[in-house]
Amino acid sequence: MPKIDRIKAEIAFHEKMFFAALAVILAVIGWAAERYLIVSFWMLSLAGVGLFCSLGFAFWSYKRMKRLLEDLENE
Repeated sequence: MPKIDRIKAEIAFHEKMFFAALAVILAVIGWAAERYLIVSFWMLSLAGVGLFCSLGFAFWSYKRMKRLLEDLENE
């Protein structure tokens, strides 16, 4: 597989993972906004940890896509 095709495939993969992370972020925010009075503090804390992990993954995935696009441009 040529290097350009590999970079394109990797960009497509990271793009899907980025949008999956955004979906998780929005789902956790929506769940927490609806259930914050019903659930315990620990459940909200775990949701917050999941939210920050998803934010970190989305940021990492975006940075990786940006770097791959620059590599593709330089090929």
